[in-house]
Amino acid sequence: MHEFIEVKFISEIKGKGAFAKKDIKKKTVIDIANVVLIPNEEYKKIKKTQLYNYCYIWEDPKHKPAFKNAITLSVSQFINHSYTPNLQYLYDYENKAIEYTALQDIKKGEELTVNYNGLVEDTSQVWFNVQD
Repeated sequence: MHEFIEVKFISEIKGKGAFAKKDIKKKTVIDIANVVLIPNEEYKKIKKTQLYNYCYIWEDPKHKPAFKNAITLSVSQFINHSYTPNLQYLYDYENKAIEYTALQDIKKGEELTVNYNGLVEDTSQVWFNVQD
């Protein structure tokens, strides 16, 4: 079981989401998700599967150009996108992980969200219709 995150079904359109199991203080690291790097040749195959929706762009200069994508092995996979997120994520290339941190105080039961564009204030269009 995860200390901060529980996964719940939201709707047929949105699917599952991650929710706060308890109150979370601003700046709390709520998850460190280890990643598996995906070789570019294999990523081409994954693009045709449901796993594509759970991949991250991985721009570690030490692993370019052979690995441009990764997938996490964590409950954080269920954190949905929002243009007004309550979490941010940062890549830890050295440890091949993604760290999720609270941007504000979060109440128990509140959905946990990040901006999939990588930067909190980036409002450019994502690859799917946003369901807020």
